[in-house]
Amino acid sequence: MSAEAELPVRVLLVESGPASGQVVRDAITGPSMMDGCELVTVATVAEAQAILTHQPIDLVVLDVDDSDAHSVLDVGKLRAAGQDIPIIVVNGPANADSAAAYAGAGARDYLPGAETGPSTLRRAMIYATARRRKDRIEDNRRSLANDRDLSSAGRVTSVSAHLAGHGSIRERRPEAFGDLVEQYLHLFREYLDPSGEPHARPLRMMERIATSIGDEGGGPRDLLDLHVVALERAIGGTTVERTSTLVFEGRLLALEMMGLLVDYYRLGHRRRIAPGDRA
Repeated sequence: MSAEAELPVRVLLVESGPASGQVVRDAITGPSMMDGCELVTVATVAEAQAILTHQPIDLVVLDVDDSDAHSVLDVGKLRAAGQDIPIIVVNGPANADSAAAYAGAGARDYLPGAETGPSTLRRAMIYATARRRKDRIEDNRRSLANDRDLSSAGRVTSVSAHLAGHGSIRERRPEAFGDLVEQYLHLFREYLDPSGEPHARPLRMMERIATSIGDEGGGPRDLLDLHVVALERAIGGTTVERTSTLVFEGRLLALEMMGLLVDYYRLGHRRRIAPGDRA
């Protein structure tokens, strides 16, 4: 079984009251429910907003207990706090107007009180989490495809050709390119998961790689070559969630590296690296 399949689905239940909440809790945690389901329960939308801001949640179940007590506006509040996290509204009034109102506010699914049972809730939860996972996979694929198009594998521009001299580093100097990939992959790990001070930018390592790219006569597309190859290696075998983090944070790293490479050419000389600098 893959690491991705072993991750529990974290469900945030916003209860409308003790009695109704217990029924929904039983439906979510019952034997017919999804494997590996981790339930977090709160009594208010305000508590749910705080959790969505600071904790990883895969799905929100909003119990309105047939009284519409939380109101359609609460779906908007939860959407704002959880961004793309799907919301299922349960135990609402059994009429088309309510269903349309909650759907318009951003709810992924709507189950009236009479339909809120273990089997229907299970189907709704599986559909919502699978749809979100598919959307995130597609977003990651689009981001990677865009980076590849901008690298030397894409069309060559006059600026890139001028900076690179005669083709990309990958083509001219495959061994040097391989060494740079290893360095960039190490940088990737340090940038996202620093071994030293939390959130510290490994600036010396970044400057060292930018200098090496410049010394090889490389340009923006060579940097993107390194970025794409290192990113594809970094995300191999990871979860969808981890991949999304790597793609997003990696793009920030690439932008910073691009700025350092521009500085290299603007200053007209390589950065002098002291012997004691961290690799």
